[in-house]
Amino acid sequence: MKQEYVNPFLTPAQMVWQKEFNCPLKIKNAEAVSHQYTTDDVTAIIGISGKLEGNVLYGFSEPLVKDIIKRMVGEDFEARDPMALSALGEIANVITGNAATQLAASGYPCDISPPVILEPVGATLTVGVPKQIQVTFESEMGLLRVRMGLSENTREEKDAA
Repeated sequence: MKQEYVNPFLTPAQMVWQKEFNCPLKIKNAEAVSHQYTTDDVTAIIGISGKLEGNVLYGFSEPLVKDIIKRMVGEDFEARDPMALSALGEIANVITGNAATQLAASGYPCDISPPVILEPVGATLTVGVPKQIQVTFESEMGLLRVRMGLSENTREEKDAA
């Protein structure tokens, strides 16, 4: 997977974290990973289509979920509460939406799907893009894992011809 597909997700993640939670989000590491993924306590998945296609997965631990909700809403919620799950989907949506804007500016216009939330920890997903990058961010709230599996959509070019 190309670095130019990954970079547009880095700054938006950090900006959203700073704006929403008033705490810095730093890149801990980035690594190439396989097309199989084992879900975190809560995982938000957003599909991408257009010039690029694939998925972005956001992995949250249960303590991170509780801290996110406490900071966003000002109240404690269980990690599986519908309000908590909705908030996580919105965080993933805002990051991905900002990344999609940057991708479009770089010549990769794309659309994003509404987030899908998976909450059974340990489920194994197989994603169609074999070369993926996982970026692990860290903050005082905990770790956020963002896994990107994107490839250029060659069908779109053929359809336009």
